[in-house]
Amino acid sequence: MTTSSLTEAGAPESQPIAIAQAQRGRVRWRRVRRVSVALAVVFVAIVVAGLPLYVFPPQGDPTDANLVYVIGPPQQQRIDLGETLRDADSNLPMLISVSGSAKGHGDRAFDASQIDACGEPGVTCKRPDPFTTAGEAKLLTDYVASHPSDKTVVITFTPHVARTRYIFEKCYGGDVTVMGVDTNMSLYDWAFQYAYQTAAFVKAWLTPCP
Repeated sequence: MTTSSLTEAGAPESQPIAIAQAQRGRVRWRRVRRVSVALAVVFVAIVVAGLPLYVFPPQGDPTDANLVYVIGPPQQQRIDLGETLRDADSNLPMLISVSGSAKGHGDRAFDASQIDACGEPGVTCKRPDPFTTAGEAKLLTDYVASHPSDKTVVITFTPHVARTRYIFEKCYGGDVTVMGVDTNMSLYDWAFQYAYQTAAFVKAWLTPCP
């Protein structure tokens, strides 16, 4: 009888505790769900906002360009597009931004000595200083001082098109149009480019031209 009485007496005390624990669990779950939904919304917003900047940037029009400029790294896809534009318009002169790895800068694969196009007539390969997109705009400024160009088509890769256009408009006084080549990239590569290009945009906005 004593045991039964204790059990009966304890039941009313344990019920409120169990109910309170269940309520706290539901509150925690609702908070986790709200945070998850908010993060998903932010992620989708970032992806959508980046589409016209990094995935589908407007391509420049190379019509009437009288200089082709391949900026670094001078990967083969970029050089191939440059060669195509040259061949389509009376063998336009081409400027290629190279790494200068022979002096300890960058990837040796992008040194002038390793790029076949650098040995072709009408092709100039130089290392920008600094070795950045803004430095490449400065290199173009120096180049056209002795090789006048009314319009230059700048070739990079797709995620870099918008930032290249912004930097050249900021740091170069001449007429430039920007084209990008598509590169096979994984989801991780795209995520990295979203983060990298966004941070680089902020840097370009805050940093003066060299």
